[in-house]
Amino acid sequence: MSPPEERDAHDPAEIWGRRIGRGLGVAALAVLAFLLGRQLHLW
Repeated sequence: MSPPEERDAHDPAEIWGRRIGRGLGVAALAVLAFLLGRQLHLW
């Protein structure tokens, strides 16, 4: 039996789920970086 990564490699829901999850992670990182910069009076 193949590992789950290989089985789900062609599943559109898995592909879009990863894209959306990574996009939300990047957006959250950007927001947190902005808030940290404001808190430290960098901008």
